[in-house]
Amino acid sequence: MVPTPPSLTQQQRVEASRLAVANRRRRAEVKRLVKTGQLSLEELFELAAREECIAQMRAYDLISALPAIGEVKAERIMKVAQIAKTRRIRGLGPKQRAELFRALVR
Repeated sequence: MVPTPPSLTQQQRVEASRLAVANRRRRAEVKRLVKTGQLSLEELFELAAREECIAQMRAYDLISALPAIGEVKAERIMKVAQIAKTRRIRGLGPKQRAELFRALVR
């Protein structure tokens, strides 16, 4: 049996939508900072520990936002670090983070 989502009032839906848009904008801003080199990978993980919306970012989106890394290279790095394409930053374990840093140093 599929659970039904909770019923929300119009005001709750508007607030949820506003929050979702703000979170998407924040993640886009962080990806831009990573792409331009203004935010290092270490700093991003520290930021993810403080901000829930950053912790919810997919690891693939983060890796593909890094300078000089496209989709193919990002997939290769994910495979080497044994990270599923759907894994979120918060879900990366210590070994996966270490493998990610190791793969990016090469």
